Amino acid sequence: MAGVGNRAAILTLARLANYGLMLISPVILVRLLTVEQFGYYREFLLYASVLQSIALFSIGDSLLYCIPANPASRWRIVRQTIVLIACSSVIAVGGLAALDLATGGRIVGPLLLPICLYSLFLANLDFWDYFWVATDRPLLIFAYTSVRLAARVLVAIVTAALTHDVRTIIWALIALEALRVLVAAVIAIAADRSAAEPPLREPWREQLRYCLPSGTASMLAMLSRNLSSLVVAKALGAVALAQYTIGRYGEPVVETLRNSVSAVVLPEMVRRERDSRAESLSLWKRSTVINAIVLFPVAVIVERFARPLIETVFGRNYAPAAIILQIYMLAMARECFDFAPALRAINQTRPLVESNVASLAACGIMLAILIPVGGVAGAMVAVLIGMAVDVGWLAWSSVRRYGVSLGELIPWRSMGTVAVAAAIAAGVLFTSDWTQVFGPGGMVLGATAYLAAFVLLLLVLRVPEAYLLLAWARRLVPAFTAPCRKA
Repeated sequence: MAGVGNRAAILTLARLANYGLMLISPVILVRLLTVEQFGYYREFLLYASVLQSIALFSIGDSLLYCIPANPASRWRIVRQTIVLIACSSVIAVGGLAALDLATGGRIVGPLLLPICLYSLFLANLDFWDYFWVATDRPLLIFAYTSVRLAARVLVAIVTAALTHDVRTIIWALIALEALRVLVAAVIAIAADRSAAEPPLREPWREQLRYCLPSGTASMLAMLSRNLSSLVVAKALGAVALAQYTIGRYGEPVVETLRNSVSAVVLPEMVRRERDSRAESLSLWKRSTVINAIVLFPVAVIVERFARPLIETVFGRNYAPAAIILQIYMLAMARECFDFAPALRAINQTRPLVESNVASLAACGIMLAILIPVGGVAGAMVAVLIGMAVDVGWLAWSSVRRYGVSLGELIPWRSMGTVAVAAAIAAGVLFTSDWTQVFGPGGMVLGATAYLAAFVLLLLVLRVPEAYLLLAWARRLVPAFTAPCRKA
């Protein structure tokens, strides 16, 4: 479990770096662009990220399952992955182009060409993070994503500062991703060892059997997650999308914290499943409690400081986004329960498709009802309802597949203890003095005081996963400093 923890921590930092364009550049771009221009820029990234997710179709994720299942033929799996993603991305881009042209440009209009090019470059030859997780080399992920972060943020911000033109920023990012694909192709060819590896027992079939249901589920989840943004962009315009985007600013952080743990847990669950299903499920339970320990305090702190946080980071023009951010924080309870690794570990991916269909339908219905009533806030509430439907379906499916009760599946006692600790520790945030006396710095002081109280309560209440996190933190520092000492 300690090795899993170290890999999860490093992967979390690496993936946060990979989200750098979304996390860092908006803080600066909102000061270099008007609200409308920023909304147009976010509209481009929205369409591109949706198309990229469709193009990837969870093919890269399949390395987390296929490499542990075929450890002697890892590069053969990689070659298959590269070919599958290339075919999938061409189909996805071609489909969008055909639809947009058939509707007279009503889907993406003048953004069609840049979106297609950007999505192709983003999707292809970007399997490295999954490959390094599956082969237990998380430090390489950190180095790769850190360099990529620096390049993407630098290009976006420098271009914005020099031109103040959204279209120029977009084409600069496309050029950067094209360069990354070229470099990645050279490295992949040089590193390929597939010729010396044994043939796969079921070339293509095993990976496709995993990807088809998993990719469909991933695509539906992406559509469910982004449906509200797409509707806001089309129904309310670029300015509303800008506010809505800032309100959901923390979403990549939340998903990264949760998905990094899940990405590391899945290969380990696959390995343990061969020996003992009970051990495999026990690992998932611990990861769920760890998600709660990480996410609950985030929700409490952001709920308390939402408005001053938005105004300090993005400016008063984006103050209306505070209510969206507060509504989104209510989703933290759902985000703790990632049933996907538990189902994928036993190769049961059909429920992932079913839950996302149900979630997408629920979210779509509620968007039609709530956007006319509540605008962007109504869109966020619709998202929460869709998420509740999704997690309920997955919980029911996991209970059936594992043959256990809901009480046996979910670690209610530990989850409840974490929730109680988070609620009690929130008492230190009740006073308004944090921001009135100390200004923006009071948010940092208040958050620090809250986290100290929360951690102390976890230790006093003897939550085992809290002690695990402390042990991982102690091991993580040597893990990062070892390469420096060797150098």
